[in-house]
Amino acid sequence: MLRRFLVSIWAFDWLMAHAPGTPADAYEAFMWKLRHDRLAERIGPNVWGWMRAHPAFAEGRAMDDLGWSDGPAPEPADDPVVTEVPRRFVDRLLFGVSPGTGATPQLAGLDLDQWLANGNELRLMVIEAAGTFLGRDADDDDVIALVRSGQAAALQWWHTRWPCPHPDRDVCTLLPLLQVKAWKQGYVAKHPYRQRELVGPDGHLIDLVELARHGGHMRDPDEDARRLAAASLAGGDATGWFEKLYAEAASGEAIVPWDSSTPHPLLVEWSRGAPGEGRRAMVVGCGLGDDAEYVAGLGYATTAFDVSESAVKGARTRFPESAVDYSAADLLDLPGEWRGAFDLVVEIMTVQALPEDLHARATAAVRELVAPGGTLLVIATARDEGGPVYAPPWPLTPSEVAAFGEGGFTAAIEEIGDGERRRWRAAFHRG
Repeated sequence: MLRRFLVSIWAFDWLMAHAPGTPADAYEAFMWKLRHDRLAERIGPNVWGWMRAHPAFAEGRAMDDLGWSDGPAPEPADDPVVTEVPRRFVDRLLFGVSPGTGATPQLAGLDLDQWLANGNELRLMVIEAAGTFLGRDADDDDVIALVRSGQAAALQWWHTRWPCPHPDRDVCTLLPLLQVKAWKQGYVAKHPYRQRELVGPDGHLIDLVELARHGGHMRDPDEDARRLAAASLAGGDATGWFEKLYAEAASGEAIVPWDSSTPHPLLVEWSRGAPGEGRRAMVVGCGLGDDAEYVAGLGYATTAFDVSESAVKGARTRFPESAVDYSAADLLDLPGEWRGAFDLVVEIMTVQALPEDLHARATAAVRELVAPGGTLLVIATARDEGGPVYAPPWPLTPSEVAAFGEGGFTAAIEEIGDGERRRWRAAFHRG
């Protein structure tokens, strides 16, 4: 019982030292991480090692006297030692404050500058430790070089004196550098309590811990798509590169830049959980199935297709119990029975993945899927008329988005975001 309690306290103490936010907010983050992010399981082994090395236990006191022993860390999600600790008790015991009295905002409300300030503070500590070790001024590259040469354990900074949930010292050292770099590149957290998983401006998902495990190399997420698209287009094939990309991604040789392993947030926000019982839906260019599964979860009888057979296979593998009817099909040559058959059609960044001279044809094919009285939802990257393109993709202009509504549709078109993160979200209703 004491061992479980001490692990919980160390996990909570680590979280408060590591993340911004009020003590009450840290408690909510702490409980979420225990139940969903294996925090105690991950921090446990480091606690054991830290306690054995601590001066208070250096004189040979038996760890078992305190309830400590080798073996697996506890699973505390349903443990009363954890789940019944009142928030007020934790706040007063560790911080001497009452819940909600802190001056900083809740984690979910922190903006990028606040996350950057917190991450950069840790980053500068690591760099200072590297400078002390090297005997000169250091920078990010010096830290990375030391880690790759196996000398991360020689860097002494605040974080190394505390038990932490990172798998090893390399990850512990590189993580602050990678966080700051990713945030500056426009990546944002999937969940405010899970800062290791970040989603880029175009939906690319990165796991910072896994990047740190591999020496901190951050690949350009569009690198593989552009390489394969260039080769395919040079051979006169506008769509063949999708299969090559998904096939290489399945074997770990490539990155699918738009695969975020989550339904698109603009789709989720637009739907607001609206039920679809008794209606049919089509998801165009479904990829690995996240959007299709979300739509099916609303109650729609959902069909989804992708031109890549490897993508369809991947979707079926990821969701083996799915009710979605996944098919391999070409948007430019769809089955005739799909025409006018769907009450909801979802097109997310598929037309824009095709060369500009195919946009009109692809747009017409998407539009023809919508049943009378049905709705077409289009989400795409935006650009101005005549604006520059660094393809792929080929972002849609205002006139190209409006073209989805030709032939008897009413339109509600939104432009969301600014700068380099502009998006269209357009809903077209067929009369």
